[in-house]
Amino acid sequence: HLFAPFGGQNIAPAEVEEAILPLEGVRDAAVVGVSHATLGEVPVAFVVAREGAVIDGEAIFAHCRATLSGYKVPAAIHVVAEIPRTGSGKIMRFRLRELVDKPACT
Repeated sequence: HLFAPFGGQNIAPAEVEEAILPLEGVRDAAVVGVSHATLGEVPVAFVVAREGAVIDGEAIFAHCRATLSGYKVPAAIHVVAEIPRTGSGKIMRFRLRELVDKPACT
């Protein structure tokens, strides 16, 4: 699933997820495109902490800014208990989009 913020720049959610998953304290991560008033869509990350760990959102933002192109950095990071998945393990991205009440703004 690709989404296109900035009027045409495609982002593969897996690329952003791969940048977040190795970080200390992160057990799971998923990225979805969320509507944005002026940019079309922006990436938003959902992160699950390892047992006993505390997620440092600022550290995740800093790591993403250092390793990804600017338009791929998540506009927001939400810490959740679980990433919804199908029986075969695929991320149910539509469920994550439902968790975001309104368009993301940066």
